[in-house]
Amino acid sequence: MTMLLADTHLHLYSCYNLDRAFSGLLDRLMAADAQVPCLGCLAERAGCDFYGQLCAGKQLPHNFSLQSADRRQLILQRKSDGRLLTLLPGRQIIAAERIEVLALCTDQLFADGTPAAELIRSIQARNGVPVLPWSPGKWFFQRGKVIEELLRRFTPQDFLLGDVSLRPYGWPLPLLMRKAKRLSFQIISGSDPLPFLGEEEQFGRYASRIICAEAGLSPDDALRGLLAGKSESASFGHRSSPLELFMRLRYNAAIRGQISSFL
Repeated sequence: MTMLLADTHLHLYSCYNLDRAFSGLLDRLMAADAQVPCLGCLAERAGCDFYGQLCAGKQLPHNFSLQSADRRQLILQRKSDGRLLTLLPGRQIIAAERIEVLALCTDQLFADGTPAAELIRSIQARNGVPVLPWSPGKWFFQRGKVIEELLRRFTPQDFLLGDVSLRPYGWPLPLLMRKAKRLSFQIISGSDPLPFLGEEEQFGRYASRIICAEAGLSPDDALRGLLAGKSESASFGHRSSPLELFMRLRYNAAIRGQISSFL
């Protein structure tokens, strides 16, 4: 059997303190089970390439050393206790319909503005794992109809759904996620930190326990097993309170000078 604890929705930004980010991620995942390997799935936005920099030995946090790195994964070791953290490459793309699509387990680039259905097929063709993550305000009205159409056109072998810490506790599982579950689509969870200093403290607060009956799988193959129906995912951790969510979104909108990004 292969088991992983994974935050499946991580962004990296130059304003972050990466020591706090990666140590916090390790500590929060290890609090769930100290014996299980810890994994972070990057979803880097256009113009970001922290994965490439880390692979090249650049931007390394002070308390971590680089153990190994290639196009599939990189492994960091925390100097203070020797604990290992695996990071997988990935991208976040804004589709033409103004919904987010993640391409996990790939270092390939994808163009913003590409139709969502085309993105899903392109990610599949490049051996990535397509994910449609929930986002505040972006699964309602016309964009909600886009998600519903994608659930109709594709199968559970084509993409995963993503739950995030930005869905406040007390907010029931979104209607479209409930529909996806009935259709046997799998849901993975992640923190989805926002792009301002301090949000790196969110790393690992909401994550997935991924279990596959097959032993010895690499982390990326365990994730691909979710599409193949060979792995299962269960959420753990905690999401934002409604007040915390409001404060996080308000501060993010203030520093960006626009509220429309969340509408």
